Amino acid sequence: MRSVNRFKKPSSKQIVARLGLAVACGLALAIFLNASTAGAADEATLQVVVKEAASGEPIFQAHLTLQFRIPQKYKQDKWISYSAKTDKKGECTFHHITKGPIRLMVTAEGFQTFGKKFEIKKDNRVIEVKLRKPQPQI
Repeated sequence: MRSVNRFKKPSSKQIVARLGLAVACGLALAIFLNASTAGAADEATLQVVVKEAASGEPIFQAHLTLQFRIPQKYKQDKWISYSAKTDKKGECTFHHITKGPIRLMVTAEGFQTFGKKFEIKKDNRVIEVKLRKPQPQI
């Protein structure tokens, strides 16, 4: 009895098409992996410590507003705003902040408002904010 071969040998055109598809899939995967890891290199963690200027004591429940830009490839950059409050040690940590310029505003009951622009260039940056009591009007 003769064996029957159910599979045909692919033509050279089919081999080239399959090879092209494999290369395209590999290239797409490489681009995806590069894009997903590139963002992590441009991100940082930021810790903000809020203290009273006169005594150096931490300020609990100070309200923080942090604004930073996320670059867009084909349109205007997008501004992101995070809000949080400090813990009992006067600390608050923000994760996944895009490196570059940021705006930080700090308010606390019984203290003057603090606002300033900073440049985040490296990961694990610590910013210490010292709030003052309001000054009397003359």
